[in-house]
Amino acid sequence: MVEGNSSSYSKKQKRKYLALDCEMVSVGPKGYRSSVARVSLVNYHGAVQMDEFVQQRERVVDYRTQHSGIRKHDLVDGMAYLLHCLAQYSALAKSFDEIQSRVVGLLKDKVLVGHAVFNDLQALSLAHPQTQTLDTQSYAWKFNAATTKHIALRHLDKQELGLTIQDGEHSSDFTGLLHVYRVVVVCA
Repeated sequence: MVEGNSSSYSKKQKRKYLALDCEMVSVGPKGYRSSVARVSLVNYHGAVQMDEFVQQRERVVDYRTQHSGIRKHDLVDGMAYLLHCLAQYSALAKSFDEIQSRVVGLLKDKVLVGHAVFNDLQALSLAHPQTQTLDTQSYAWKFNAATTKHIALRHLDKQELGLTIQDGEHSSDFTGLLHVYRVVVVCA
């Protein structure tokens, strides 16, 4: 296991890092496309900076609840559901544009950390400077865990940290990501 001395990191240095995780649902006529449905950002210490559901522009075919933790009532799915739940509508899910804008604001001048983070950025239609991005998947070799080029976060967490994440239904992966990310940040 790779270990680092996190105490050598100043408070100022720790403040510049944010971990991102997005959960997806299946959309489109046959559910072949993914759409971002939940966006979570946490700081170095695990304090949630953002954890929001995203209104869907298309009909959701599969909520992927066993992987995403997302259920129909978390999102607005169609006009009938919107009218039925109007009181809860604004409290639950925000528009894609609103979420995207908020993520841009939070990531300004920050180092972005994520696992296969390019997928999350693509889902959000965002770019982040490569020099300001740390992908824990890219650092798997530091853990001697790279049996394949793309190791799942749950395997990395289990092998290196003894943590079990994504075991059955879950919400965001940022808890497991945070633990790996602390090691990566200190060793990067």
